[in-house]
Amino acid sequence: GDALFFGERAARAGVSALPVRIATFDGIRGVEAAEALDAGARVLAVPAANALQVTPDSPCPRWVDPKVWRSAAWDLRLALLLLRVKQQAERGEGLNEARAAWLDLLPRSFDTPLYWSDADLEATGYPPLIEAVAKQRALWSKHRAEVAASARAMGEQASGEAEAGVQPLCAPSGEELDWALSCVRSRAFSGPASGTLKAAAAQLGFAGLLGLVSVVGGFLAPQQAVDGVSVVGVSLVFSDVVASRLLARGKRHVLCPYLDMLNHASSRSGSRLEYDYFGDAFGASLDPAAGPVPPGAELLISYGDRSNDQLLQYYGFVEAGNPHDSFLVDQQSFLLALGEADPYPKERLRRLSQARVPLTDNTAAVSLTAEGGGPRAMQLARLLFLAEADLADDGASPSSPAGEERARRAVGAAAALVWKQRRDSRLEAAGAGFAKGSPTDAPSRHRGLARAFAAEKERVLERCVAACGGRCE
Repeated sequence: GDALFFGERAARAGVSALPVRIATFDGIRGVEAAEALDAGARVLAVPAANALQVTPDSPCPRWVDPKVWRSAAWDLRLALLLLRVKQQAERGEGLNEARAAWLDLLPRSFDTPLYWSDADLEATGYPPLIEAVAKQRALWSKHRAEVAASARAMGEQASGEAEAGVQPLCAPSGEELDWALSCVRSRAFSGPASGTLKAAAAQLGFAGLLGLVSVVGGFLAPQQAVDGVSVVGVSLVFSDVVASRLLARGKRHVLCPYLDMLNHASSRSGSRLEYDYFGDAFGASLDPAAGPVPPGAELLISYGDRSNDQLLQYYGFVEAGNPHDSFLVDQQSFLLALGEADPYPKERLRRLSQARVPLTDNTAAVSLTAEGGGPRAMQLARLLFLAEADLADDGASPSSPAGEERARRAVGAAAALVWKQRRDSRLEAAGAGFAKGSPTDAPSRHRGLARAFAAEKERVLERCVAACGGRCE
């Protein structure tokens, strides 16, 4: 059962864990401290052999169509690996106990917007999320068709492969592939695509064998062979540990049992998920700034600087007061809001096309945050509200203090108007019985998440207005 997951099963799988256990917090499964834990403690270390992982250079497994693998992004590759493990478990093929227990604990269903009704999506009142989910649905539909067709084709040609002990991936249903992709997008993490100790050891062993053959054959003196193998060893470690972090080698994406049970909080920005090269293990350390963890408290880590758009679309929750959240509006709507809230000379619109990097894409996203306008919002405001003498770098760089204050006031006025339009639209929808079905129906969980998301977006606008010196009325 769950009680054994971080105990005996973990120990038998080589997992090093401080006293922790699975628990439920507000209906969501997570990990709690069974005993008091020190600030910044390394709570888990999981041997890399237990994880599923891919890099841009990962070779195509023999059970996958090479054409599908080559064109697949990291999430589809990991999903295919997960489906392979799941099918092996269903066939009774020897999974280790830790991975089998982990499969049993994976979610059976998801509450992410991919699975929502159109009405629930519309309840967010947020076109960027609605458009992102539409693109996700189209992409995953394409994945379903490609994976199913290639799996069937490989199955029909599998007689020779079966004799070699390679069972092709059984064609997954659309629901199965969506489930695997949802698991991956909500549970995987990433880091530099460095080499692994196991691969380095294999290369070093080969170098040692060549050195031995060279000595026995009289081609090298023993010391020369030792020096050569030493150079190979040092170069491997440098390449894997140092160069991979300094040079762009892409990312390693990992789906790791045990680590994926830890839930997110943006406030835990000092937490770490990392690969221990010499231990060949993935580990999790708590945020030192969060202080000691008392018994019974939930262990939280940060998944990174995720907006509520990302958290809801792929993880299925909304974080209240998310410091990384923003409100996105397309440039055309932002310009209309600017012009209505704080009219500017219309002839200044020509400046947008005259900039060295023209700002003529009216579909481009303009970001409004709790700190004020994002870079594009401020550049547009400077170009439209400041005199030519006050502009620097086509409005991309800050101007004089007075000029910056003027641009901020304009952005704040536009954000206040967007906030008012959203509030009026929400009140109108509520008065008209926007929810499908009977007005007395209890809100679904999806509708509740949509409303929580919408409320957080309105709070972002409120804080943006305040940061720009204005008020929402």
